[in-house]
Amino acid sequence: MKTVVRIVRGVVASTVILASMSVWSAASAEPAQAVVDNLDNSLIATMKQGDELGFAGRYKKLAPVIDQSFDLNRIAKLALGPSWAKLSEAQQQSYLTMFRKDTLATYASRFESYSGQSFEVQNVKEAPGGRRQVNTVIVSQGKKIPISYVLDNSHGSWKIINVVAKGASDLALKRAQYTSSIRDKGADGFIAQFETQLKKYPAIPELPAKSDA
Repeated sequence: MKTVVRIVRGVVASTVILASMSVWSAASAEPAQAVVDNLDNSLIATMKQGDELGFAGRYKKLAPVIDQSFDLNRIAKLALGPSWAKLSEAQQQSYLTMFRKDTLATYASRFESYSGQSFEVQNVKEAPGGRRQVNTVIVSQGKKIPISYVLDNSHGSWKIINVVAKGASDLALKRAQYTSSIRDKGADGFIAQFETQLKKYPAIPELPAKSDA
């Protein structure tokens, strides 16, 4: 009888441990997914008002959620890699400001209208360095386009640091473009090229600088 009791207790203890591990894993992944869910919901809401808002309105509406969801300054620095040190302090600040504007303008341009699109989270996985990868698809006109978000929690909250669409890393693409520009044109030429890049958009609204707090 004692043997049976010990076995039952062991099974119960193991079940509790496994259940705790499952709950812990789900809880740890949930904040990262919540960031992506919030971003996706905001994109859908903005698209539904796209025509009414216009480019400037979409830009202003998306700014808070993009600032909250993305670690923009970190992405900007990662995109330059060692070339970051080639910029003067004034050029670094100018670059960070323009990088934010370009990111906001890109989203305001690409998510301009709604025709039944939806986002679906497929799963959340561990990524190297203690990061999370939230794998999603955007469903549009019967097609599913895979989009993966890589998030890091190095500053106390989960932030997106890379987006991979259809297997192409946005961070890797930017690094290739930016470092090539600095190599070929120098720091001044890179900044001038970025300024030219922003001119392809409609008039970009002036917004308060993003707080890093």
